[in-house]
Amino acid sequence: MKIDQVEIRKMHHRNAKETERAAAHKAAQTVKGRRLEALKALSSLAGGGTSDEIARSAGLSILSIRPRLTELQEMQLIVDSMARRTNSYGNSEIVWAITPEGKKHVR
Repeated sequence: MKIDQVEIRKMHHRNAKETERAAAHKAAQTVKGRRLEALKALSSLAGGGTSDEIARSAGLSILSIRPRLTELQEMQLIVDSMARRTNSYGNSEIVWAITPEGKKHVR
């Protein structure tokens, strides 16, 4: 899957009504932009960043960033750096790193 592709099927229930499918199509446009924003925010953080740090850098809600990070990882544009940092709640978080392929999207 490419950074600008969205699997609509994953964004609604299997037997979704017309209104739910329409909402998924509308939200898909936002998802594409959020992926790129998350990737750009991560690229601006020296040494990688946690989901919390990426959300803060992008000026977005953690709730809109975390799913995008999963998608970016599936696309192999970011990877788990194997480092961990403590977030504001005292929990350990993955420090994400951008891959060489991911860097191509933020030029």
